Amino acid sequence: MRMNRRIVLDGRTIEYTLERKRVKNINVRVRGGEVFVSAPRWVPPAVIESFLRGRAAFILGALERAERALSLSCERGAALPFLGRSCTLVLEKASRSSVRVEGSFLRAALRSPEDPESVRRALDKWYRGESERLCRAYCETLYPRFAALGVPRPEIRMRAMRSAWGNCRPRSGVVTFNAHLAAVPEDCIEYVVAHELCHFLHADHSPDFYAALARVIPDWKKRRTALRRWDSLL
Repeated sequence: MRMNRRIVLDGRTIEYTLERKRVKNINVRVRGGEVFVSAPRWVPPAVIESFLRGRAAFILGALERAERALSLSCERGAALPFLGRSCTLVLEKASRSSVRVEGSFLRAALRSPEDPESVRRALDKWYRGESERLCRAYCETLYPRFAALGVPRPEIRMRAMRSAWGNCRPRSGVVTFNAHLAAVPEDCIEYVVAHELCHFLHADHSPDFYAALARVIPDWKKRRTALRRWDSLL
């Protein structure tokens, strides 16, 4: 039996998948930026949470390494993708931090543009914000079709994921999108959003699932092929 749970570790809310299994001990592993926990059926939730708090340093460290691995180049003059096109990174010194696209340039104005860590954090925050803005916009556009079929409005989350552009958990009503999704073309973003919303109708990738997807995105195969060209960012 699997269930999705949350816990706060050192002030950070962590989502994890808990699986009750025939094991002797509680185990935790971090894979692809996601946390998985297995525990015996008889262990109370409070004991599991106590175990996770004791392993907070390991869990947070593994998540941070995964997020760093997902980070895009932060060197001056680097070619960074935004909505499928290449933008040249321009680093500028400023008293107030901001990141914006101007034509073919991605301008990052920072207090410490010479510090790679500061640049990385600023870019990751900007990509996450743009990705969330776009995903929410497409969810708003597409959701009425699913609302008519009885799908409740989903909770939208963003996460740096190494193995997927999106993830849907129908039972918990949560859709999670990759925090770097703003790098890919907009028609690919719309495809990802529609794909995950269709999982509220069909949890698997059965013929019925793809039939439902085709009703929303008739050219989904073309968009999926286009999206795969960007899988190197995962």
